[in-house]
Amino acid sequence: MGDSGGAARPASAWVSARLELFGTARMACGVGHLDLRLPADACIADFAAAAAAACPALVGVALRPDLSGLLESYTLNLNGAAFLTDCPTDGRTDSRFRLNDGDALLLFSSQAGG
Repeated sequence: MGDSGGAARPASAWVSARLELFGTARMACGVGHLDLRLPADACIADFAAAAAAACPALVGVALRPDLSGLLESYTLNLNGAAFLTDCPTDGRTDSRFRLNDGDALLLFSSQAGG
């Protein structure tokens, strides 16, 4: 899988993470998980680009067609502990999240019942 665009980053600036898929996203990809390579200081748009490269069927199902983030009905969780939000459009970086090798990202519909 290629990077999500932009300037080249040193190898240490990238991490490997596992994306766990649930519901419609899982059905669209036909697998339960994807291995992604992401910037260590990622935002939702970085995630969307990497996820679309790994499974193009996610575009329009869970990912916005322009790859700027998730469709409104989806949410992304880091290691079962923190929900991640979109990158701000005003240049702030407070919506970036720090990833480490081996982290788990969970993608599921926020409309799922329990």
